[in-house]
Amino acid sequence: MDRETETRTAPGHAAGDRERVGGLLARADRDLVVDLADACLVDEQMRVVRAPEVGTVLTRVREPIAGLRFNLVDLLVTSAEVELAGEPGWGMRVGEDRAAALAQAVCDAEIARGGPRADRIRAAADQVEAALRDARAAEWERLQPTIVRFEEVL
Repeated sequence: MDRETETRTAPGHAAGDRERVGGLLARADRDLVVDLADACLVDEQMRVVRAPEVGTVLTRVREPIAGLRFNLVDLLVTSAEVELAGEPGWGMRVGEDRAAALAQAVCDAEIARGGPRADRIRAAADQVEAALRDARAAEWERLQPTIVRFEEVL
C-alpha cells in the first residue's frame, strides 16, 4: 500500500491527524521541528528508510474566475522517510534542509505510533496553526484600506 492511501492513527485521534500535523510542521520553524524530533529519539531507535533527498514538486493552482488550472512553479523541497520503533514516518519541507525533513519524518512516525511525545508534537502544531492564523489576519488587516468596493448602479 502506498503512502497516499495508507493512514494509521493512534487510538482516539482523527484519521487526518497525521496529515494536519505534518502540514503544519512543514511550515514550522526548523529549530522547533528538530527539537521535537530530538525528544522523540531519546528512548527510541530510528532507522533511515530513505535519506533526505532534494528535488522539485510541480505546484498547480486554479485561476479563480475561469477555474482553469495551470502549472505555477517547480518548488524545491527536501523529503525523507524513517522508521521509529517499527513505525514508518515521512516528511517533506520546502527548500533544501535535510535535517528538518528528517526531523519532520521522525515526528510523523511518533504521531503514527501514538508515542509518548505525540501530544507534545500535536500541541506544537496547534501553536503553529494559531501563529499562521494570526499572521493571515494581520495581513488582511494591513490590506483592508486598499480594498476597492464597487457599488451597484441601478
